[in-house]
Amino acid sequence: MRRFTCYITGLLLICTACNKQLDLKPEGTLIEADLLKNRQTAESFLADTYLRMMSACASNAYLLGDITGDVASTADQALIKGDIDPRDRNYDRLWSEPYTTINQANVVITKLALYADFDKNIQQQLIGEAKFIRAFCHLTLLQMYGDGALQGSMQQQGIPLMLASFDGYDGSQNKARSTNGEVYTQILQDLEEAIAVLPEKRANPVDQGGRATKGAAAALAARVCLYARNYPKAAAYASRVLNSNVYTLSPSFIALWPDHTVGGTKYPIGAEFIFAFPESFNATSNYGHNHGIVYALGYYKPLPGFLTTYEAKDERLLYTKNGTVVPKFTDPNIRDNVSMLRLAEVMLTLAEAQAQTAGVNPVSVELLNKVYSRAWTENPVPHVYTVADFTDKQQLIDRILLERKRELAFEGFARFDAIRYGRQPNPQLPPARFALPVPQHEIDITAGLIKQNPGYIK
Repeated sequence: MRRFTCYITGLLLICTACNKQLDLKPEGTLIEADLLKNRQTAESFLADTYLRMMSACASNAYLLGDITGDVASTADQALIKGDIDPRDRNYDRLWSEPYTTINQANVVITKLALYADFDKNIQQQLIGEAKFIRAFCHLTLLQMYGDGALQGSMQQQGIPLMLASFDGYDGSQNKARSTNGEVYTQILQDLEEAIAVLPEKRANPVDQGGRATKGAAAALAARVCLYARNYPKAAAYASRVLNSNVYTLSPSFIALWPDHTVGGTKYPIGAEFIFAFPESFNATSNYGHNHGIVYALGYYKPLPGFLTTYEAKDERLLYTKNGTVVPKFTDPNIRDNVSMLRLAEVMLTLAEAQAQTAGVNPVSVELLNKVYSRAWTENPVPHVYTVADFTDKQQLIDRILLERKRELAFEGFARFDAIRYGRQPNPQLPPARFALPVPQHEIDITAGLIKQNPGYIK
């Protein structure tokens, strides 16, 4: 219990210092009881869980999708080529940080009701938020490490499902990798249970965008079902978000991402953002994880080949500032809202899912047009699509995928969208290594209970 207990006691000033006594389980149990007893400290602990989620899902894992997806440059050739040595501890955080976050979410899920003495409806909401966080982190892990998880291979190795808090190192709590299908099922169960108890809207605009809601859970469920190739359910979840009338597409792509190097210092989360990490959260992240540092200052630059996918006057192309930086993250004080779920993604999810189930259809075409035309506020839209423009289902899907790559660039999707269709995210990444290697450290400490992905077994 040492690491967990020391952190929360320092955070919430429950005690003044860590000491060896905190390794004792009774001490840890008392601290948990105190922490979860009242609403204020329980919400503080949940807020810290969101911060951990940001580190786990909105930093290295967020960058991975673009720097290996032929969108942004990187000097890390091992990532691009899939040449990561499982023994290289530099990549362990891609695995460990989501699990650290899941562990903390599990404390809320499994123990809040045992100790809390405040309103039970509020308790259920907090548990619902923790289940949303757990689902998001499990999906983040699955899309990186699941063997064939994005290609419909439901019986192949996914990831270990962690559904209980890990109280110090206890080998009996080690878990083997569940199948991809089992992981998808658990993620959707968490999200369904979250939808049942979360609010549709929150009074505070920052909370509306920065904490889980029914819409956020449904939007994530739509993504999960799209990745699992359950297209009817993906369409149903996406439609639920669109029909809620809570979220609206920003009239301008550029307005969605204001230039934070000028003007004021507060950047409200707009109504297109379904879930994002607010700029106040991002201000607490360390230097190496900050998006304004790695993108706006040009550490990761748009690749020339990627820029050619845009038409000449597409405002999303103009927004790359001559191909050198990505001003979705520009704040000079290292503070930016980081989008994790937004309406444009959900619209394109519905368009793709509908095309998969109904072929060429007017609903998909209309949604494609809405996202595409939004990038042309100062110039005429080059083409308004109709069903007659597409000769078959795959042609429509390919156009939707192109729009996803343009619209969602630098938000971590390119690698995974390519893999979903069996395509190489970049020319140097072989199909046998579409999944990342499980860190050898995890295999060793579980005495081989966790198995390596096939592409890395020599």
